Amino acid sequence: MRLERALIGLHAAGVVFALVAALAWPRPGQAALLVPLGTGGLRGVLAWADRTGAPLLALDSASGRVIARISDNRSLLHALSQGIVPVAARAPGCRSDGG
Repeated sequence: MRLERALIGLHAAGVVFALVAALAWPRPGQAALLVPLGTGGLRGVLAWADRTGAPLLALDSASGRVIARISDNRSLLHALSQGIVPVAARAPGCRSDGG
């Protein structure tokens, strides 16, 4: 019985992770809010954006908020490895289709 509950809990956690990733994971070409988790802070985010060539769309140095356009999924995985969580920014001002 204990193994069955653990397996159900593992599946539930996987489903929750998949739903969160589907809603919050930015698509290539889409804008993303870059949230630093480590000690690098704003400098770490700016260094990552410079290394990957991600164009900055908005930069607020007072709050540390950085919004950049994501070029591909590989750069997203690199961001995660650097302690930066990219969150999809679906605001009308962040669209790339001119709308």
